[in-house]
Amino acid sequence: VRRTLFAIPTLIVISLIIFAILDLAPGDPTSQLPLTIPSEIREQIRENLGLNDPFLVKWIKWMQLMFINEPLNAIDSIFGTCIGDCEARGRIISWSSRAPAMDIIMQRLPQTLWVLGIAFILGIVIAIPIGMYSAYKQYSAFDNVGTFVTMVGYSVPVFFTGVLAILIFSVWLGWFPSFYTTTHVVDWTSWDSIWFQIEQMIMPVTVLSLFNAAALSRFTRASVLDNLNQDYVRTARSKGLRENRVVITHVMRNSMI
Repeated sequence: VRRTLFAIPTLIVISLIIFAILDLAPGDPTSQLPLTIPSEIREQIRENLGLNDPFLVKWIKWMQLMFINEPLNAIDSIFGTCIGDCEARGRIISWSSRAPAMDIIMQRLPQTLWVLGIAFILGIVIAIPIGMYSAYKQYSAFDNVGTFVTMVGYSVPVFFTGVLAILIFSVWLGWFPSFYTTTHVVDWTSWDSIWFQIEQMIMPVTVLSLFNAAALSRFTRASVLDNLNQDYVRTARSKGLRENRVVITHVMRNSMI
């Protein structure tokens, strides 16, 4: 409870910092408007959007929309109620789609969780055996190659490897779609619908899995190395336990923490 309460002012400070960075960044939504729009019309749009308001006023308005209006709208949508003046209640509107931003997020959230969840599970499945074997065979050729590959995989951001995968497998080879259709509803009675979902998930899941595996394998290797030098490992070996049982049953169990 104490940590949860402490997270509230922390999130407020973080939101203030991020809001300030975005506010200080050059340009605003009206910079995307066509140049043919007269300057007085452009200024009127800025005024209507509240872009000319002081920084703290804009941040407080956003806080009200984010932490009061949007939760109330979610409650009304779930339970079919109308708390307060629900018709006049403001929403956070996406500038690009001109639709409520939270509705777009909720629409894409299930697909996002599927991709991230599968990628995380695959990353764990890949990382644990690689990290354990690298630690057990420390300074071997496998360990040196694995350390180099995981260092590169952890250092290169996914937005670079993702674009690279799109360029190679979508543009050059044409194997996978370059655009992920988040609104696709899988029809489990149609193989075409299932295959379309699998096909569009392969690239993002692979890119995220390799990134997760690179990070988790480094953690696994460090943890296994730490446990291999513990007294309980020497005791287990002195009792005559087989090496694979010492590593898998004892070392891996403690390293998984």
